[in-house]
Amino acid sequence: MNRRHLLTLLGASAAVAALPRPALAQSPVIVSRIAIVGRWVVIPTSIGGRAPVPFAFDTGAELSLINPGYARELALVSKRTTRFRGIGGVAELPLYLAPDVVLGGGIRQPSVAFAGLDRNLGGGIQGAFAAGLLTALDSDLDIEAGEWRVYPGGRPNRSGFTKLGGGIQGGTGTGSLSPRLYGDAAVNGRRLRFLLDTGAPGSLSLHERAAKTLGLWNDDRPYAPQRTSGIGGKGGMGRLVRLDHIEFGGQRFERPIALLRRDGLGQNEDGIIGLQIIRHFNLSTDVANKALWVQPHGTPALADGYNRAGLWVEEERGRPTVIDVGNGSPAAAAGVRPGDVVVGQRLAEIIRQTSSRAGTPVTLEIERGGQRRTVNFTLADYL
Repeated sequence: MNRRHLLTLLGASAAVAALPRPALAQSPVIVSRIAIVGRWVVIPTSIGGRAPVPFAFDTGAELSLINPGYARELALVSKRTTRFRGIGGVAELPLYLAPDVVLGGGIRQPSVAFAGLDRNLGGGIQGAFAAGLLTALDSDLDIEAGEWRVYPGGRPNRSGFTKLGGGIQGGTGTGSLSPRLYGDAAVNGRRLRFLLDTGAPGSLSLHERAAKTLGLWNDDRPYAPQRTSGIGGKGGMGRLVRLDHIEFGGQRFERPIALLRRDGLGQNEDGIIGLQIIRHFNLSTDVANKALWVQPHGTPALADGYNRAGLWVEEERGRPTVIDVGNGSPAAAAGVRPGDVVVGQRLAEIIRQTSSRAGTPVTLEIERGGQRRTVNFTLADYL
């Protein structure tokens, strides 16, 4: 969906939101508009009678988030904070209470609590709603139709859906803020349990222990390095590898890319299934039975992305420094090593040059131990 279609969706949501409250509250099913925009499922959201703006629908989140700048624009005042542990550690986040929130032109809530997080989600997105949108009442996240449907009295049947192992887990009794969605999937033939996270852009990630059990975390296997990050800041260095296959919801996905993580999270699951796979299904929650159902549909697949140089560079002491080099990558073949310093270029220029398509030539000036040399390599589809 492009920006023109997003503006149309926002305008349509504004029109529906103008309906009187009884029209929104007395139906056996309440329909709100959603859409996939870039790497996010987006739901147009009106707060305090303002025009709708995009918010993300993040089923992996335990608390809802808002951009602090947008909170100030709405004249929201934070009177307390909350401590939340994310990928990079513990973050102290301000809490805001937003009045009269209308989501997708359908669901209206008198107030919603948001944690303030200064994070650029792109596309003008001003915040993200937690998994509670689906786990509080029976709901469908119908990606195919572009609808989020809520059934206040319970959903009557789920013909055409498949029940997943896992379901709705977490919540108040376990210290979580929102119960979240879990499902079983087979990775290279081994059954594992995953958090289902529409806020994760890739196909899936595996925590280190599961990756080692599958024999994926070893230095003989080609990988592309990638830093994990999220609430709490930066996490550890991860590895992007290519799997043989994943079986999920009765569907088989061949040779997807997986992120192997070392961030220490994931006590209740082996990894995370992201939007790259979730977008192929409609989701339906059965709250009373803590069950999750899925229905496949024909959404076209997206190409998996990774750094074709196999190089991860960050600023250290004011100098672009190589943090990791992927095994089997063009950068590794050219002799680039962790700790090398790239001279004569800004970090943004290096990232842009090494993040292009396969076949692009790259020239870097490398300094190691006080000695400089020029390295040349060509970006390649090496995973």
